[in-house]
Amino acid sequence: MFLAPSRRAPLGLLLTALCAGTLLVGPGLGGSPALAAQPSESWYARALRLDDAHKLSTGNGVVVAVVDGGVDPTVPALAGSLVPGAGVGTDAATDGLRDDDPDGHGTSMAGIIAARPVGPDGAATGFLGVAPGAKILSISTGRETDLSEVAEGIRLATDRGAKVVSLSLGSPGLADSDERSAVTYALSHDVVVVAAAGNVDSGDTDPLDQQINAPANIPGVIAVTGSDSGGKFWAGSASGQRAVLAAPAALIRAPVPAALSPTGSEVIDGTSNSTAIVAGVVALVRAEHPELNAPSVIELLTRTADDKGPRGWDRQFGYGIVNPVAALTQPPVPVAANPLLTAPPGAGGGTLATDEDALLAAAGVTVPLPGPTGSGDRPVPTPPVGASVSAPGHHGPGRLAWAGGLAVAVLLGIALGVGTFSLRRALSGPAQGSPRRPGSTPPTVAAATPAVGAVIPAVGAAPPAAAGMPVAVAPGAPPGQPSVSPPPAGGAGRYR
Repeated sequence: MFLAPSRRAPLGLLLTALCAGTLLVGPGLGGSPALAAQPSESWYARALRLDDAHKLSTGNGVVVAVVDGGVDPTVPALAGSLVPGAGVGTDAATDGLRDDDPDGHGTSMAGIIAARPVGPDGAATGFLGVAPGAKILSISTGRETDLSEVAEGIRLATDRGAKVVSLSLGSPGLADSDERSAVTYALSHDVVVVAAAGNVDSGDTDPLDQQINAPANIPGVIAVTGSDSGGKFWAGSASGQRAVLAAPAALIRAPVPAALSPTGSEVIDGTSNSTAIVAGVVALVRAEHPELNAPSVIELLTRTADDKGPRGWDRQFGYGIVNPVAALTQPPVPVAANPLLTAPPGAGGGTLATDEDALLAAAGVTVPLPGPTGSGDRPVPTPPVGASVSAPGHHGPGRLAWAGGLAVAVLLGIALGVGTFSLRRALSGPAQGSPRRPGSTPPTVAAATPAVGAVIPAVGAAPPAAAGMPVAVAPGAPPGQPSVSPPPAGGAGRYR
């Protein structure tokens, strides 16, 4: 849903599209007999093997920020999981601990991440979060929100000590400068940012709606698409060249404020759920490996994901469905730079490349100033200080090849010039020194030698193609696919 510029969107409307699938209020503890039979876990808990994962890590003490409409602190499953948060805007609770969303969206996301199976009274809650030992930092934008409030929420979460920021919201098109700047700030403070890819309504053929939404399409962010109970791509999920991980999206049972449901639970669809699940898995890994920086956590998650769809990275699943057990059991590989700042294998560059430079800088990479206006070349960034640098790949001719090629071109030009001159003398007839006709000019000879004043590449200089080859290419729209246009100034529709 798009907003008129300068208008703020009711959060319920902004988030409704993200849970655009069926929303069910079921009897008892669940919305279906299968779920009710397993009140403490739903299909995604079994699919992700959360019981096995929790033997290794529960995310103990890791602070996960939920930027949303606030969280209801009276929900039993969240007792002991909440820390004082913050509010953005006049309609938000100052500590973030009040759910102002009409659908209780923030409470549901917090529950998926960190719900505890036993409440404060010792009774079973009927829920099991992905990281039940994690702490939820609620950053509330109140009932209504806009892009600037989301950006401020990301900064507040970073300043309040969050190690993971979960964004189950978004808007079509490119992120605005506020959101990009806020993500840059979070990445530079070793925060893992997770955001929803977005939802696609049945029958919606608008290319813009099919693509990864903002802020998920900002380089460096884990963009999460949806999967279903069969391990297939969820039909209601957006997809594209910014896809990073997939996670269960459909028929996810989550807590809601008691005012919204007599059972305190609802079953919902959407990539909001997928995002909360991945955020929970990040918390599990950060608790198990506190020594890892954010880029290394991302590398571990992408490397251990269950590959689905075409082999390797693809536009629907990204690197695959997140696998918490594999991420907790496989040895980590420390890396210095965020791996999401480079294009995944098989994804080309595109319209999102403009977001890249600021995020490279946030990762500690020096980005030289761009070349003259009109140049399509982009300078090669300098690796961060202390980062291990591997031998560069051979992207073009070496120095000897350039010197040899230049010499050959000069010799060919001279030969062509001499040959042309001899041919003119043989055909023209007049003796050397004969005057030209008035107003005549000598014929133009197309020589291969450089023109006077032309810039000749110095011997040893990098070839133009190599000098302009981007190291970190932000994937965008492939050839033939309409480019993504930024949303109108002032805001954009958000989804649930």
